[in-house]
Amino acid sequence: MQKRIRFSNIVFITLLSITLASCGGGTVKESNNNQLARFEVKSACGNEASYSINGKTYQVLQTAKGYSKDSTASWYGAAYQGSQTASCETFDMFSYTAAHRTLPLPSYVKVTNKKNGKSVVVKINDRGPFDSNNEIELSFASANAIGMVKSKIASVHIEALTPDQFSKQVPLAKTTTVKSRPTNSSSTHTKTYSASDKIFYIVVGTYKTNNEAIDMFVRLSSIGISKTEMATAYASNRELHMVRVGPLHGQDQIDNIKDRLTQDGLTSFRVVND
Repeated sequence: MQKRIRFSNIVFITLLSITLASCGGGTVKESNNNQLARFEVKSACGNEASYSINGKTYQVLQTAKGYSKDSTASWYGAAYQGSQTASCETFDMFSYTAAHRTLPLPSYVKVTNKKNGKSVVVKINDRGPFDSNNEIELSFASANAIGMVKSKIASVHIEALTPDQFSKQVPLAKTTTVKSRPTNSSSTHTKTYSASDKIFYIVVGTYKTNNEAIDMFVRLSSIGISKTEMATAYASNRELHMVRVGPLHGQDQIDNIKDRLTQDGLTSFRVVND
C-alpha cells in the first residue's frame, strides 16, 4: 500500500461554523424525527470549508446528497492503527470506515467493487487519499469485505446514503408468537409464523445511543443484508434506537436472515410483527 499522508499535515485556510442544522446529508428542518437530526450533525473536526495540502486546495462539500461516482479505491490499515482521523476519531482498521477528500464528516456511502459486485457501507470519518488519484481510501475491514485487499486498488462505484435510508419512526414492536409443529422426522421441529400476508421484521438490537445503532447497521449492511434499516422506538417514554431487518414475508425469508445473522455471530435477535 502506498504511503498515506496523515491529516495532521493539512493546513486549513477557512473555518466552517458547525450548527445542529448543518449536516452531512443536507439541512434539516425541525421535525419530530429527532434521530434524523442527530444523525446528520457534522463532526466538530474535519469540516473546514476548504483546506490545502501539497499546494492543492480542496473544497469540502456542504452535503453528501446526490453524490455518486465511478472511480477507484485504495485501502489503509495497520500502519495507521490507533492514529487520529480527520474527524478526531481513532482509526480502527477493523471498523467499516473510509477516507475521502471532500465529503462531509461523517457521511455514509455504499462502495461496490465493480469486478465482483460485492458492496460495503462505510462511514467517512477521515480525509484522503492525497498520494494518488483514487477517490476513496477504505479501512482494511471495508476493503476485505469487498474482496480488494490483495489487489490493493479496485474499480468501484460509490454512492452516498441519505439519512432517510437509516432512520424511521416506529412503535416498539411486540415479539411474534412462534409455534412449532412436528415434521416427518420425530426429532425435528420447524418454526412456523402467522399468515403469509403479514409483514415481519427481525430486530437485531435495540440501543440507547444512535452511534451504537449506526455501528450495527453498517455491520449488517457490510455482510450483505440489504434490507437493514434503523428505526426510533419508544418504551416507557424513552427513545431507543432499533436496528432491524425487513420487511420479510413468510418463513423462508425469516429463516434465511436468521441463518445469516447466526453465521456472523449474532444470536440475540427476535422476530416481530410490523
